[in-house]
Amino acid sequence: MNMKNINIKIVFGILLSLVMFTSCEDEAASPIINSAALDGSLTFVLNESQYSNWTYVLSDANATKEMDALTCVQPDYGFTAAVTYTTQVSFANTFAEGTYQSLPTAINGEKVNINTKEMNKAMIALHGGILPDPVVTKDVYVRLKAVVSEATNSPLNDSVTTVKPLYSNVIMIKVQPYIEPLMAYTEVTPVPYYIVGLGDGAWNNSNEGLGKSLIPLNVVPGNKYNAQGAGEYVFTGYFQASRSFKLIRDIGGWSEQWGNKGGDGINNLISKAIAGEEPSNIKVPADGYYTITLNSINNTLKVEAAAITPPKMASVGLIGEFNGWAADVVMSPAETTNNHVWYVTYTFAANAASDGGCKFRANGNWDVNWGAAAFPVGIATPGGKNILYKAGKYTVIFNDIDASYYFIQ
Repeated sequence: MNMKNINIKIVFGILLSLVMFTSCEDEAASPIINSAALDGSLTFVLNESQYSNWTYVLSDANATKEMDALTCVQPDYGFTAAVTYTTQVSFANTFAEGTYQSLPTAINGEKVNINTKEMNKAMIALHGGILPDPVVTKDVYVRLKAVVSEATNSPLNDSVTTVKPLYSNVIMIKVQPYIEPLMAYTEVTPVPYYIVGLGDGAWNNSNEGLGKSLIPLNVVPGNKYNAQGAGEYVFTGYFQASRSFKLIRDIGGWSEQWGNKGGDGINNLISKAIAGEEPSNIKVPADGYYTITLNSINNTLKVEAAAITPPKMASVGLIGEFNGWAADVVMSPAETTNNHVWYVTYTFAANAASDGGCKFRANGNWDVNWGAAAFPVGIATPGGKNILYKAGKYTVIFNDIDASYYFIQ
């Protein structure tokens, strides 16, 4: 046999072996994926809780502890995978969109711990933001959402097959939540209600109406607010009997509003969301100063005459590091008669030294000035600390009766 032919056969055999080796290596590297995992129809087993016949009684004292540790069987992806599990809870076992909450902590591994505080916050959210008082035990339906990283068909193939999120079966546990301790307004994001209909009388329920048609109720000192920003809000000002108004919570929305039932007045104040009917307007019986007190946790509202005669400011301005403490940014009065609410829309530049802060002052001098450490909501004191603003465009609203203020971005 010709030596040349022998060499060719040897080389060919070596190449064929390399191709076969590479092919086997590719097959070994490419996972075989369960088709049900690709379309999301695959489910997996969430085991019943060992305490399924008991009630989990949650408490603030155990807020940082684990309520329970659930276990599951990893979904049959067809290959070994690193899976991240998220716990989802609902008051209904259907888990329709918008009816469940996902706990924020995701877990790697088939032992899924549930944090007490996270479960409690989820139950507050499922109750619409406010727990009933006294609290009640609820049937809570639980499932797990499993997410795995992308799986590639072949290292030599650029196409990537994504394994869809999968969901376990649903189990039911009984849980009694707890009412979280109330906090100061500086520890939460306040959610005030707004007076609409005063000021320019335009009933402008929009961002453009802030200050002139839309005036927020003010925060109060003390532990009055829950983690969702609901709590006690007040407003004291001068009201005319010839004008009417309402309270709304959401700028641009009318579903969360307070008015008076059975005609304009203050004798039968109701919430539209609770009463299920459109209320009439709120209207004071005589000109004068009144205090509005709203508790959005207990859903109570009072409008009462205030026996005060506050001083009237000729002008109120905003001054600070943003303009070198050189001159006031003049604020506009919300009312033409007995005004005590002032507003201005101003953009604090990104390069302004916010650590120098700003203050409110009356009549363009320092005889009467107010400040406080809080931002963007606070209650100032005469001669108080500088307000450490942040860069951005804000509508600034100030009430010179109680020195409360908002920087609304």
